[in-house]
Amino acid sequence: MNIGIITYRDYDERILLNWNFNILELFNIILIDKDFVRFEIFDKNNNLLLSTHYPDVEQKGVYIKVVKIEKEKEITGITYDAFRTPSTIRRIKVRWNVNGRRFRTKKIALDYVYWENRKASLKIESFVDRR
Repeated sequence: MNIGIITYRDYDERILLNWNFNILELFNIILIDKDFVRFEIFDKNNNLLLSTHYPDVEQKGVYIKVVKIEKEKEITGITYDAFRTPSTIRRIKVRWNVNGRRFRTKKIALDYVYWENRKASLKIESFVDRR
């Protein structure tokens, strides 16, 4: 059975990759937790199979990257009219950034995030023993 190790700043947490393993909780830890450093999967002989830290992989295992969506606002112009309430009108351009790619609409960006995270979850799932 493979063993997963979640590395935080202060300590390491070992996880058995069996039927009880939840990938969505792992993705929440990767994306939200501020103390998270990396996630690695090792086999019985302590060989690296998968990692979220690129320098550790070096042809030994699979590298995965879990992505999230970020909103970017850009003010393109401001119009001032003293007789209107509110007196200033701001024109804003909104872009959605995912893993270095920029999207105009949130729907397309969310689709891209879904498929990229699905690829990562399928790679992790191949090392999980669900018997």
